[in-house]
Amino acid sequence: MIVPILKIIGIVLLVILMIIIFILTLVLFVPIRYRFSGSRYDMWEGTVCVRWTPIFLKIEAFFKENHLRYTIKLFGGVVMTNTGVRLSWIGRRFFSFEEETDTVEENVKRNVLHQKSENRDNPLENRNIKDANYNTNIKEQGEQSAYSDNKMEKQSIFEKIQKGIEEWKRKWNHLKMKLREISHKKDALLRVYHSKRFEVVRQDLKIYIKEIFRILKPRQLEGYVHFGMEDPALTGKILGGLAVLLPLYQGFLDIRPDFEKKCFDGSLKGNGKIYIFSIVKLALKVILNKNLIKVTKKVQTIIEA
Repeated sequence: MIVPILKIIGIVLLVILMIIIFILTLVLFVPIRYRFSGSRYDMWEGTVCVRWTPIFLKIEAFFKENHLRYTIKLFGGVVMTNTGVRLSWIGRRFFSFEEETDTVEENVKRNVLHQKSENRDNPLENRNIKDANYNTNIKEQGEQSAYSDNKMEKQSIFEKIQKGIEEWKRKWNHLKMKLREISHKKDALLRVYHSKRFEVVRQDLKIYIKEIFRILKPRQLEGYVHFGMEDPALTGKILGGLAVLLPLYQGFLDIRPDFEKKCFDGSLKGNGKIYIFSIVKLALKVILNKNLIKVTKKVQTIIEA
């Protein structure tokens, strides 16, 4: 009797483990796909679309005629949008705040109306209360003014000057102490900057930045730029500056200068994939970098000291 129960429990656990492995595989190895396009001729226009299959995520954004329209779908239902489309249950439950805002506004209106009705019901009582408050305020103001006049008379000019000097000395000593602390922190940070450990960290950070660009860069990219300035000489200078950056855009960007008129138009489009596995892998490298951890803690200790 016990053996069949253990077999059933083992099968259930195995199925659960396989489901977890399947979900992790989808999340880590199914890429986030994106594509974008933009142009400027008479006006700016552009579109962006992002898809991720494991959670049926779809993000679409359109910019046209100086207006941005976006729609975000999750599990096939709209959760956020500014196009007037009805939100799904998830969107209304977790991403919509209109009902709560309306409730707050209604409560404020209700309180204002209730207060007005009370004022209408008891005009005499309200008038007496206002008169009493007015008399009380005048009395308090008179007492405060008399007290302040007496206090000003008791203080001599010498005491004011002495207090001013003491306050100036206190501020000056505080400023010197702050400047001394800043100087010590600067020296400590410079020692960290010139250390061998920081040199290793700097080289690692360069590698990590290159890795980020490799993960995010589009697989396909092409564009066209047509530009010209009022002064042809200035157009030539800009073209010379762009020639220095030629290795960065050569192969996907076509630049055409115009030496006869002032203009600027063009287009750019591309698409690519982002793998969560690559992001997790890079994050683990950063988190487990012992030199980076020690340098970060050292800098944090110096700043907080």
